[in-house]
Amino acid sequence: MQVVIVGAGIGGLSTALQCLRLGMRVTLLEQAPALREIGAGVQISSNGTAVLRQLGILPQAHAVGVRPISFRVLSFDSDSVISDMPLGPAAAERYGEPFYQFHRADLLEVLLTALPPGVLRLNARVDDFEQDAHGVRVTLADGEQIHGDVLIGADGLHSVIRKKLVGDGPTVFSGKLVWRALIRAERVQKLAFKERFYGWAGADRMVWAYWVRPGKLLNFGGVVPATEFHRESWDASADLNNLRASMRGANERLAGLVDAIDEAFVTGLYDRDPLRRWTVGRATLLGDSAHAMLPYLAQGACQALEDSSMLAATLAKHGTKRIADAMVDYEARRRPRATKVQTTARSSHIFWTEKDGIQSRARDGRMKGLAQIDPLATTIWRWLYSYDVVKASSEERIAPDKRGLRSVYDTDTPAQARAWEMWHDLFTVEEEASGVRGLRKGYDRFFSQFRPKASTTMQTVIVGAADGLWIDPQNTARQNVVLHLHGGGFAFGSAECSTEYGERLAEAVDGHCFALNYRLAPEHPFPAALDDTVEAYKWLLGQGFESSSIIISGESAGGGLAVAAAMRIRDAGLPLPGGLLALSPLADNSLSSESIDQREGQDPIIDRDILTYMATGYFQSAPATDPLVSPIFGDLHGLPPMLIQAGETEVLVDDARRLSDRARGAGVDVTLHLYAERLHIFSLYPFLESAQQALAEFSAFAKRVVGSAATAVPRAPQIATQRQLGS
Repeated sequence: MQVVIVGAGIGGLSTALQCLRLGMRVTLLEQAPALREIGAGVQISSNGTAVLRQLGILPQAHAVGVRPISFRVLSFDSDSVISDMPLGPAAAERYGEPFYQFHRADLLEVLLTALPPGVLRLNARVDDFEQDAHGVRVTLADGEQIHGDVLIGADGLHSVIRKKLVGDGPTVFSGKLVWRALIRAERVQKLAFKERFYGWAGADRMVWAYWVRPGKLLNFGGVVPATEFHRESWDASADLNNLRASMRGANERLAGLVDAIDEAFVTGLYDRDPLRRWTVGRATLLGDSAHAMLPYLAQGACQALEDSSMLAATLAKHGTKRIADAMVDYEARRRPRATKVQTTARSSHIFWTEKDGIQSRARDGRMKGLAQIDPLATTIWRWLYSYDVVKASSEERIAPDKRGLRSVYDTDTPAQARAWEMWHDLFTVEEEASGVRGLRKGYDRFFSQFRPKASTTMQTVIVGAADGLWIDPQNTARQNVVLHLHGGGFAFGSAECSTEYGERLAEAVDGHCFALNYRLAPEHPFPAALDDTVEAYKWLLGQGFESSSIIISGESAGGGLAVAAAMRIRDAGLPLPGGLLALSPLADNSLSSESIDQREGQDPIIDRDILTYMATGYFQSAPATDPLVSPIFGDLHGLPPMLIQAGETEVLVDDARRLSDRARGAGVDVTLHLYAERLHIFSLYPFLESAQQALAEFSAFAKRVVGSAATAVPRAPQIATQRQLGS
């Protein structure tokens, strides 16, 4: 098999070596007259190191690289440590391979030295290519034509191959610039930088620094707003006065690092939108030409290495007679993961360069929360670093989309299969790439598709620091009311998401529903949501509702919050509500329930990673096991009757079981019903039979616990605005 590769960066060189290793012939075309890199570092995490080992060049790479001991995040303003993730032997053991930091030129030299003579052609600029059923033909700028069986575009952000193969949309500017520099060791000796990755997080900017040659060269990168300076060329040297102005407000040590820079260049940070396809016939894309990404995960080189290993393996597997099949196989195995990395890099850009002071403080708080329950940060990085492309290339399983396999169960009813497909596609790629704001938008968009009847009225009510929706179905008359707390891990969700479910809850109690918009984390960490819930409960009492006619309901995070609110109400000496409803409750924010790991990968949305993201943003500096953060650890004595509902095979089922056991042990009148569902918060899907059964069960529960409540309707609530659905 004759393989033609365009572009001799890390991806192109490693692909050439992989193909040669498996017995193919390779022509590697590079337009530059020589391989060189202008002052840039490159990080290779364990998933990339596995490919260097596969190529047999890890000893040579080890000799020129730095093995960092940790990833330390510090305050831009004060230099105080926010978090410190080990990256030394512990990380190598955890993820399978060591982590390295290189000068990019040194890693390129290792790859180039391993390449046999005659494979690489410099000064070979590609102008065009064609393909047919028999092969590919590449035309160079001087008119020469190169023939082969396969064409691989590894020619970077501005790929010529990509443009013709799949169309070339515009590059996407991040709105940020990055200052880059290499600093000689003697200029920073007094600053005592160790062999770790340093990241300073500030408002609207961040800085990183790490050794790329042991004890010799320190790599510097500073991300700042585009309004401060603008150059796109990698060769653009810049005025150091502009750099220092961009670093105003930096702590003393960081300012000293900036002062040590004697030459720097500045570029814009660009990526591209994820592609829907990489491959046409015998031609495909690899590395930045396929999935150009922002640098915040340090995965550009690693993903190119993964691509090279998988592509060579699929070519070898399918052979010369099935090249088109090999290309499709390669893309099916690589595009889902690369897209996830690409979109996560975009969301990380938002995370690290928050302009809003509240959001940047929330970011720091979330990292402090993470240090409590996961000091090694495996929940954030395991999916990225533990991936073994060498192993994956030999597996028959292929993940067909961005979240892994679509699990289809023969026992699913058509309605369950429909709900599962909907849940699987809750967030779009764009929403996932937009961080917490995108997730909030997606969550609201998704659940707003379930609409209450046009005859149901909704009124917006302001209560303290929060607001909510007063939901009144047309034909309910009793004084009973459900105070409903939405899910979304304390980070997203809204009363608007709950209108249809709130309508059904109101009908189940023959009364009303007040769906609360409690303040969201991470901007408003614990106890903001709890304070808002108790304030809303007191507001209901003030409106003339008897406490016994109120049921506090919650789904997911709202379920745990409902129980915590009942504990706070009890301890404050307030009259207790008539009952509690917890649907698929997240009741342990320390995430110690066994079902989270036992059902790993079985739910496309709920897993330890997203639970950690949400929970740590909520409790932040508070203990994760604080009873009001995680009511499973609380004293539940004296709480009102409790109805707990969950899917018997969902990820959080053990939270439901443990909460039930704790409540029963405290003498609470508790009912636990596990439905034949694997879908989280299944009752929000009105077309599910189990959702209808769960509401009927709740109605019976409500009649039992608030059955003696008066039937008179209290005075109208204090309305801020009023809306009529369907108007």
